Amino acid sequence: MSKQWLQIILIWVAVLSASLFALTISELELRFLVFSSIAAAAIAIVSIEHLISSRTKDTVRQQVYVSAGTIVILGTMTIVSLLS
Repeated sequence: MSKQWLQIILIWVAVLSASLFALTISELELRFLVFSSIAAAAIAIVSIEHLISSRTKDTVRQQVYVSAGTIVILGTMTIVSLLS
């Protein structure tokens, strides 16, 4: 497994953990605001990591993978939130 995939998976795990935490503590009307903040933070982490390392290879690809995974995770949590 490449270092890039390890970073992507770590971000997905962080998104899942944060969304599960938000699911348990937030009120319904605030939950979606927290979910959007989690999504923005996931993209920002990738951007900041590439900015600091000044490594431009696969920056967009990594952002797409992180974004897609984040959308799937938060979409699932939104469905769970609406059904409960």
